[in-house]
Amino acid sequence: MRKFFIAALSILLVLLIASATYIYILLEQIEGNSLVDSSDSSNSSNSPNSPEKLTPEDLGISETAPKASETGVINILLFGLDTREKDQISRSDTIMIATIDKKNQVIKLTSLMRDMYLPIPGKSKNRINTAYIFGGPALAIKTVNTNFDLDIRYYVTVDFFGLEKIIDQVGGIPIDVKKQEIPYINSCIAELNSLNKNTKPVPMLTQPGLQTLNGRQAVAYARVRKVGNADFERTERQRRVLIELFKKAKNLSPLKLPGLISATLPYVETNLPKTEILSLGISVLGFKNKDILQYRIPADGTFKSQYIDGMAVLVPDLEKNKALLHDFIYGDGTNSQDIGNDYADIE
Repeated sequence: MRKFFIAALSILLVLLIASATYIYILLEQIEGNSLVDSSDSSNSSNSPNSPEKLTPEDLGISETAPKASETGVINILLFGLDTREKDQISRSDTIMIATIDKKNQVIKLTSLMRDMYLPIPGKSKNRINTAYIFGGPALAIKTVNTNFDLDIRYYVTVDFFGLEKIIDQVGGIPIDVKKQEIPYINSCIAELNSLNKNTKPVPMLTQPGLQTLNGRQAVAYARVRKVGNADFERTERQRRVLIELFKKAKNLSPLKLPGLISATLPYVETNLPKTEILSLGISVLGFKNKDILQYRIPADGTFKSQYIDGMAVLVPDLEKNKALLHDFIYGDGTNSQDIGNDYADIE
């Protein structure tokens, strides 16, 4: 019997090592990005401003910004592009900071409202989501770092088409749909069906309650903003979708992870080195705190809703929001925002 267990353990170990090696090889396929600010005509494919030579100043990182090496906190910007056509240049209508807090062993997720009106480096003031279309992820990162005094160097970008495929790969996600959301979700589903002419149309939702949404239905859910508390509630839906997606991916068998990674890599763009991806993945799996803590900037009571140049915008008190954001990211997260017990626990 002892020999049997030793043999079984040896086989399992070999399979896990093989899976890890395969995952490492698969990560080579990730679509990288030079992080050259496309709004700067001085940058080109032959520019010295390459990923290896990109300086903290290029990314708007000040000397006062908390450093990951000192805090044990790594921040990654997540961009969701509101594309209507594949490969279309678009604004980043979803902007989140994913925080891997090794000190407190917790993941934190902060939504940055797309209509925040603030300075874009090298440009005039505008909505924060325009930085991506002006200069790609490099300028978007620089905008966040400059305005909130952060040390962000990495990003991940996915568009609606990619997010749909990723969610389908994990078998859909459970979402408690409200009755008043259904007409708006179905309207988005209809639009996505028309945009995806080469795929089979997905069905509309017919009833409220907890149900498994497929990729297209979940993307439609995340896009709804004309019911509830407008774009504020939409950011809650977006975080909800990511949390449920994380739960499904986290609970997959290690032997199934290579298949998931292989299927989703074509839809992800990032400058994260593969060694960093593996390191962060191992760290997260070892976290004792299994909740994802959440926040949103601008925080309540720290902004004004205004019309500027014909745009409805949120004008934040940057100093207040910077202080609150730092307290959330680098503290224990006690000022996190709860969006419901159904979505906080990722056990």
